[in-house]
Amino acid sequence: MKKLIYSLFIALMFLNISCEDYLDVDSPSSADADLVFSTTDEAYKVVVGCYDIWRGCNVGLFYDLQVVGSDSECHPEAYDAQTRHIPEGLYAAEISIDYSNGVSTYANLYKVINRANIIMENIALKSDYQQAVDAGTTNEWTQLYGEASVFRAEAYLELIRNFGDVPYFTEALYSAEAAEGASLTSRDAIFDGEIASLQETEKLMYRLGEGGITAERFSRTYADALIGKMALHAGGYSLRRTDFDYGISLDKMGSEMWDATYARPAEYTKYYQIAKTYLNYAIYDNAGSAYLITYDERGEGFDNPFQRNFQYNMDLVVSPESLFEVGTTRGKGNGNSEHPYAFGRPSGGGNSNAYPCKDYGQSRMYASFYYGDYDPDDMRRDVSICVTANSGACSEKLMDFTPGSRNKGGLANNKWDESRMADPYTAYKRSSGINWVRMRMSDVILMLSETYAELGEEALAKEELTKVRSRAFAPADQTTKVTNYIAALSGEELKEAIQQERKLELAGEGVRRFDLIRTGKLPEKIKEVRDAQKAMVAGLTSNGYYTFANGNQISNYIYVKAVNVADYGMDAMLTTQCTVDESDETYPLRFPSWRGNCDLWEYTDSDGNLQMSETEGERSLAIQGLFRYIDPEGAEAAALEADGYVKTDWGSNILTYEDQYTTDVFKGYTDSYYSSGVPPRYLLPLGSETIIQSNGNITNGYGFAQQ
Repeated sequence: MKKLIYSLFIALMFLNISCEDYLDVDSPSSADADLVFSTTDEAYKVVVGCYDIWRGCNVGLFYDLQVVGSDSECHPEAYDAQTRHIPEGLYAAEISIDYSNGVSTYANLYKVINRANIIMENIALKSDYQQAVDAGTTNEWTQLYGEASVFRAEAYLELIRNFGDVPYFTEALYSAEAAEGASLTSRDAIFDGEIASLQETEKLMYRLGEGGITAERFSRTYADALIGKMALHAGGYSLRRTDFDYGISLDKMGSEMWDATYARPAEYTKYYQIAKTYLNYAIYDNAGSAYLITYDERGEGFDNPFQRNFQYNMDLVVSPESLFEVGTTRGKGNGNSEHPYAFGRPSGGGNSNAYPCKDYGQSRMYASFYYGDYDPDDMRRDVSICVTANSGACSEKLMDFTPGSRNKGGLANNKWDESRMADPYTAYKRSSGINWVRMRMSDVILMLSETYAELGEEALAKEELTKVRSRAFAPADQTTKVTNYIAALSGEELKEAIQQERKLELAGEGVRRFDLIRTGKLPEKIKEVRDAQKAMVAGLTSNGYYTFANGNQISNYIYVKAVNVADYGMDAMLTTQCTVDESDETYPLRFPSWRGNCDLWEYTDSDGNLQMSETEGERSLAIQGLFRYIDPEGAEAAALEADGYVKTDWGSNILTYEDQYTTDVFKGYTDSYYSSGVPPRYLLPLGSETIIQSNGNITNGYGFAQQ
């Protein structure tokens, strides 16, 4: 099936659990339990209820912190415009401990945990489940039990990553009083407990493609990858309280501050051994129907298997590269579709009946990342980052570095674009129906590469790294930019290259922030991105342009002209992989690749009058000087202006808002903090109700207030 229709029905009747600021439960009757778990069909409805909560419970913090708070990803608005920029930027000021998305996410994650515990406890009583466990065979009961165990593990992973040490419940709570007096449990104990639980349950789940399980449900394939992911976090660096007894030896980095330190377990390699086993299972033994897309069957003019993955998403088809996608239903009233509204190519359209409707564009990228990190021949760059937005009226509009939203706010995520959907939905905003991909195969392969490198198995690390990097380059570039590049790597350089590959591969997917945290690289990379931005600003100020190490140049001004693609012999406004030389007259329209506007829309004005259709009108942008400086006073600029091009602000807007792009970058973590080894304060405070209901057993750490 394309989408899970998230209906609660009996699931809500039985699991009538509401969360306020901590954990509040109502007790179901035994009759309810007998009814709900009478058959696998009925029990599945309860699991569907968990998926319904899950698809929304972590979006707030993903939106606020994860997809924007790294050395590649940033927010679009002015720093002072949103409270969320304070925790994202590591606390240049303090916020209320009852920060809304923190409180709601915390509550909903515990709602998922309690429902998962109820499901697991009731399924464990079923004779068909017990017989399957004894025989070591998979059936629908063991699959549902496994899905519940994944929900619980996922929820605890998100709690630890966002809040640190938290209360740990592995049994169902049937009254609010049962949660009172809870205390914090070491993250190490929680990781150990949940990894062990998944190790027991994954073996009795269906692989992707078996038993009717698609990537819209948790599978054995995903459970194995999750074990690997959790193991890397368990063995990685994190911010830890110095007033808490973890009961293990820690390797500490830097100094102490806020009664906290940045540390990882001294015996971290034992977790990498776990990751090695289970990531291999996910990629090889238990991959099922999932695989890394390395071939683009669409042929000439496309030839980009990396983009092919995201086109599946935009076609509302589950991608064969996905291990899990949060199912989303198209249409107003079915919950928000954040792709592409928040996490994709922006649009300036209105809320309804626009082409396309409004897409805010929360997911943005630093200019220094776009220009400086990607090799100019890397086919992922233009798929990942856009220089033009949808206007909302069937045309293309240049992005603008002025802080704001839609086409303002700087370079945006291009992996999801309503113009590129096979059947775009234009009735209402935030209703596209595009799934939220939570893990795909390239992520898993690079985690395995990282694991091998950390364990000293460099030949295997390079083998996995090659798989992902090779598909990013054309056949002619393979020897130089893949084979020779990887062959020369070893030691720390290899580890850094793997993390850099993850940065390039997963940009805009909300992975990089936690990669930097768990690898201990966050302080270093904060300093690097801020320095890169400052160097770019200095060059723009003194020369009118800045040249990056890869030869790319960003300039204060570029030259733009609105054109009709038909006048250039093109029959489509929406472009694919650019294969033409810079001397070709269509080059300014085709490069960068993967932009333009949908060819399916006929634009009507507010009175319903047809304005243009197909390729009529000057609806596409020809761009000159995007990666090469053109002297505004020179002959080339004069010739372009004579040809109808308009000198347009580009890097100059970065200069106008210099603080936004330099000193406001991770404003709470100063250069002096870095030089002093101060730990990065990336966690959120626990809410006041959590502290109150613990009866004194729980307090905030990390310098946060208690009320």
